[in-house]
Amino acid sequence: MLTKRNVLFAGLAVIALAFSVYVWYRDSKKFEPRADLRAFKTAGEFEKYYKNLEEAYKKDTYGGATPEETLQLFIDALKKGDVELAAKYFIPEKQKEEEENLNIGKNNDVLYLLISDLEKKKIGKKLSSNTFRFITVDDTNVVEFQFDLIFNKYTNIWKIENL
Repeated sequence: MLTKRNVLFAGLAVIALAFSVYVWYRDSKKFEPRADLRAFKTAGEFEKYYKNLEEAYKKDTYGGATPEETLQLFIDALKKGDVELAAKYFIPEKQKEEEENLNIGKNNDVLYLLISDLEKKKIGKKLSSNTFRFITVDDTNVVEFQFDLIFNKYTNIWKIENL
């Protein structure tokens, strides 16, 4: 039986649901760089960094439509010894640093170690709508390696956040 109380309750539930969807949609469109704010002396410096980084995300086309695809592209670049390309699969703010790290590995002839770790049995888990975590395990299912990818909402590709 429809009572005023039931109608009121249903109306409030619909309003709460609509508000939740609105907040989720609004927050999914925010650009939130991961930066240590202590690195900036002024608000202007941060604003400039923020704007440049947002532009870098908008122009970034290196990555796959899925976390697995991005990971495979990264591994393929490493197998070719193309550390410049491999570094482009990282989030824009880490590409330069990771290229340097990968070059050290290449110069010391140890990229094969990273490749072999990345090619081990993997377990993937979606942590949120824009974050995915892989772990690699050895033959006895002991976790050896963990790394995260994030979704670039501007170009709809997945990027490596950390290794």
